[in-house]
Amino acid sequence: MGRAFKELKVGDKLSERITVTEAHVVKAAGLFNDYNALHTNEPDMKGSRFGKRIVHGALTFSLIVGVYSKVFHDTDISTVEASIKFTAPVFINDTITMEWTVMELDEKPKLNGGLVALSGEVRNMEEKILATLEAKILVGNETIF
Repeated sequence: MGRAFKELKVGDKLSERITVTEAHVVKAAGLFNDYNALHTNEPDMKGSRFGKRIVHGALTFSLIVGVYSKVFHDTDISTVEASIKFTAPVFINDTITMEWTVMELDEKPKLNGGLVALSGEVRNMEEKILATLEAKILVGNETIF
């Protein structure tokens, strides 16, 4: 079973590391219908301010949301809200560390669980912050199925 609301404490950390590959970007381009040169055209991007292709922001967002989705895989009732601020690009073949911190817990007895406020960061290999996030998710005390 995934982690239950009643098992959480403020300050708990949820983290994962992944290398974002060419395969991730190709699949994301097809899934998101986003073939922007920023992500798909290496020759054009060599002359850009980034100097090379960058990973889709939506892919970065999806990967970090996947961190809490795995932890609460069958106790996560709903993501109530989520926001992201990108501060630097993720490049293809970057290894990123994605980390959420539990900031606040609001018990909801009628729902047999509660609202979990999370603060997140995505960092690269040099520990540079690439994105910051806030999310609120509704987590149950038992499996939802």
